[in-house]
Amino acid sequence: MRIDTVELHTIEIPLRSEFSHALRTRSCSEAVVVIVRSQSGSVGCGEILPRPYVTGETIADVVRIFAPEFAGTILERTFDSCEEVVNWLADKAATMNRRLATLAGFEIAILDLASKEFRCPLWKLFGDPPGDELPAGVVIGFDIGDEALERHCGMLRLTGKRHIKVKVGQPSDLSRLETVFRILGSTASIRIDANGVWSVEDACRNLLRLRRFNIRSVEQPVAAGDISGMRRVRREVGLAVMADEALCTFDDARRLIDAEAVDIFNVRLGKCGGFLASTRLVRLAEESGLACHLGTLVGETGILSSAAEVFGRSVGHFECLEGKGQHRFLLKHDIVKQNVGDDGFANAGGLGNTILPDRLEQFRRFPPDILVSGHST
Repeated sequence: MRIDTVELHTIEIPLRSEFSHALRTRSCSEAVVVIVRSQSGSVGCGEILPRPYVTGETIADVVRIFAPEFAGTILERTFDSCEEVVNWLADKAATMNRRLATLAGFEIAILDLASKEFRCPLWKLFGDPPGDELPAGVVIGFDIGDEALERHCGMLRLTGKRHIKVKVGQPSDLSRLETVFRILGSTASIRIDANGVWSVEDACRNLLRLRRFNIRSVEQPVAAGDISGMRRVRREVGLAVMADEALCTFDDARRLIDAEAVDIFNVRLGKCGGFLASTRLVRLAEESGLACHLGTLVGETGILSSAAEVFGRSVGHFECLEGKGQHRFLLKHDIVKQNVGDDGFANAGGLGNTILPDRLEQFRRFPPDILVSGHST
């Protein structure tokens, strides 16, 4: 497998409606689509979806520096086996520091391509034989206003949703949770997520008020860098603490474990470095007696969403896939068409995604950066 072309397409896709949590409100999704082509004509697709407040990567840095640099390291590179691809990616990951969204986008594209070139099911490159499809985990953000919350929860109950996360961090938290638990508490597993906006004192005080709702866990109650604060919340409140913004790298995971600051890892391919790095995090959690939750990033296209589906069925024992299929209900339009069999997997290998050129052109912010063997455009 020789990589002869690397394309970088910066896109901005509007959302069907705004999505809000304590840190940010989003009305569109900005990403870099990575397309790699082999000498034989096979195509692999990946997606870079940076979050400055998580990994430190900005869309500007990805476009100008990180993505072109990575592209230069794979152009004209030849691999003779899937094992060689995986080993090269593992070595490359060790040099990426916290450029994890960039790593994830390229890794997914390269493994998508390798799966097709070497006729190897994608899951074999990092996981176990796939299990059943995961149920959807649903997030209730602040974009669902107080006046609409009761009806929204009623619809979730009617459609059988069993895994619910409620965003918190506003004065209305108590009344909103009362509504959620009145309607969904007897049928659903409910967690809350503060996105790190509380101080330790506020987190302890607020959670002692809210824990009467039989909350399963609290996600990122304090700032990502406040590991001692996470430990204190865990000990004083008695709720399971989930690390999200605080968990990106393997070193992050080790620090959280050593500090006894966490019960659950929130693994997201787009912020944890892709399939291989996320698999390492899951295995570390299992060895340490911790649980794992599988999430997605708001605004993912079908590329990252399909990657999460394959990962969730092949690695770990996740209860649900949070944000499952969001490219279909959150984005106004997707940029890929998915071609999978009845079992949810691509018959021809890879993720089963086909780029839709018209959509890519429609949502492209500026001309693509295309590197071709021998020259670039």
